[in-house]
Amino acid sequence: MTFIPKIRHLAVGTIVMAIGFMATLAPASAAANRWAIVVGNAEYTNASVGGLENTVNDARTMAASLTNMGFEVFLLENATKGDLDNTIATIGRDHANAELGLFFFAGHGLQQGGVNYALPSDIDPKAPDFLKTQGISINSAVRDLKNTGISKLVVVLDSCRNSPFGEDQAFGVGLALVDAPEDTIIAYSTAPGAVALDGSGANSPFTAALASTLEGRQQDIRDILKLVRAKVRFATGGAQTPWFLDNSSTEILIQPREEIALSAEQNSVLAGTISLESTAWRTISASSDPNDFELFATLYPQHALASVAREQLSQLRSTGSPDLPGMELGVPDPNPSVPGGLGVLITECDILATGLGDIYGLVEPVPHDLVNTRAALRACIEAVSLEPQNERVLGLLGRVLKLEERYEEARYYYQRATEAGNSTAFGGLSELYRFGLGVELDLERAAQYAREGALRGNAPMRQVLANYYKQGWGVPQSFTEARRWLEIASINGYPAAVTALGDMYRRGQGVPKDPGVALKYYRQAAASGKTDAMNNIGMAYMRGEGIEADTNQGIYWLSRASEQGNPYSAFHLGRAFRKGWGVERDPKQAIAFFRLSAQRNFLGAYTQIGDLLLGEEGLERDYAKAYANYTIAIKAAELRDTIASGKNKDEAEGKLADLIPKMTEAQIIEGKQIANDWIEQYGLLDFNLVSQ
Repeated sequence: MTFIPKIRHLAVGTIVMAIGFMATLAPASAAANRWAIVVGNAEYTNASVGGLENTVNDARTMAASLTNMGFEVFLLENATKGDLDNTIATIGRDHANAELGLFFFAGHGLQQGGVNYALPSDIDPKAPDFLKTQGISINSAVRDLKNTGISKLVVVLDSCRNSPFGEDQAFGVGLALVDAPEDTIIAYSTAPGAVALDGSGANSPFTAALASTLEGRQQDIRDILKLVRAKVRFATGGAQTPWFLDNSSTEILIQPREEIALSAEQNSVLAGTISLESTAWRTISASSDPNDFELFATLYPQHALASVAREQLSQLRSTGSPDLPGMELGVPDPNPSVPGGLGVLITECDILATGLGDIYGLVEPVPHDLVNTRAALRACIEAVSLEPQNERVLGLLGRVLKLEERYEEARYYYQRATEAGNSTAFGGLSELYRFGLGVELDLERAAQYAREGALRGNAPMRQVLANYYKQGWGVPQSFTEARRWLEIASINGYPAAVTALGDMYRRGQGVPKDPGVALKYYRQAAASGKTDAMNNIGMAYMRGEGIEADTNQGIYWLSRASEQGNPYSAFHLGRAFRKGWGVERDPKQAIAFFRLSAQRNFLGAYTQIGDLLLGEEGLERDYAKAYANYTIAIKAAELRDTIASGKNKDEAEGKLADLIPKMTEAQIIEGKQIANDWIEQYGLLDFNLVSQ
């Protein structure tokens, strides 16, 4: 058994599943009159239409999340246009005049003539005008859904993948921006006209962020979508920015079902000491998935809440609704015939929860903002239940609980992981104490945990400890000590530490300044694919530091790094075009690169944008927008506690102070409004947490 139920591989076709919820078991606090159509199209009958890796998983993920939000869910997999039409007809007949409806589509989507289409699984691209006659027009689907008498409608389109048809077809890139009807919100997984990512993990970036953000307290859907936008934008380095159009003037609240009512005696079992059983129960306490309760009763048959789980299982199964299908998580290149091989070792917990820089990782890592925490929690709880002393999955469970802001439990499993030998888990403990997450902020204790991980031979933790010494967090600031730990991490072959070591030689921190040695380290790290090192090689050529100046080579290295998503290289390219440094001066191109750098969360870029808007030749002067960019730079820097962020903040504050006397009161008000609107629209994440 598994918290993420296994099902056979689905053939191309459609499963229509109405998944209701039992008000007698765990009523939602909102009205029960809510439905959701969730469509995931991955396989197409025509071989010329390429399949998609994650769309069915995305649909199953959303079906599970929305069920726990009190929706009656109609799940369609590899659906035809007829399947969707029949489902809408069913809703019009059985759920007319509902309070809230939600339509989610994951699959191929494109535009033609300003009309957005979702591709049904049986589309035939050889037929004349096939898109107009066979495609699912989003405009028409919205109209039909509104005609059911729905009070409020939310449309979510995770469908802006590249067109599966050739370049000779007259389709626009991505989806078109269309007006939302009254009392309707239309959300796009990426900006109109842009292409969304299918994702390399179990879910697309958008769906993973959306499903995790849905979990938790009651929230307005707008706040959910804004946070999802910030998460995806940050995790993809600005490559994908979700968007939504809001034409509803009232709240649209999304909230979890109420937890199952327990007796005082049963509640006492959950109080006090943390245990795997208590963590598992808190995870499923508002669930409507019978598989959750079946597994709980199977794994913990003697636990005091096992009888409650069996009762929930019986009542949920008695409704006749089919179980929620789970995601299909294939182990990369499994070979079960090898005793003790990776096909046996890799768990669903590994696939869903492995973090960047985890030396115990057996699969491709998932950035912290893109972890599907709902699925990952269930997978990791099961993995730990089956192997209670497995230091790898214990650490992964701690990571997911931290992402869910269940900090006390995270600390418990991190501690268990370190006791079992997991040196990466010391990094989790270090972050909890550094930021005061569920504990009182204690930099000395945070530094001690970083030291413990470093002493156990963990190269990433050795770089973390070096940063503690460089910044003076809980230890005496010492560039010499920081350099030595970076050297040790570099000996371990950790490329990020090699780049950081080059930085210390370039700046003369703990060593005499030596750009030649710095360049040697940068080349070593660049060979391992580190874009920061590529950026620094480019700047060495531009400045003639450690090598003869060569702006052509400089622009080459900066462009190479920028194309791979590096924020600093985009910033330096902006400077090059602003100054005419190795390229023809072009202030419009300069501001485009600065905006790209800012989109990738480099704070200094906002200040440069502000400077350009103060009257750079070739650009229109705009004091209000300059004011706004300086303000955004300051607000973003306040989320960090590094030496560099402090300098960025001081610089932006100084320039803002110089600007204000030149502005009218109306311009200041306008500048404040622009900044507030931008922050409200895009969000400012806690930049300190990028290592998770």
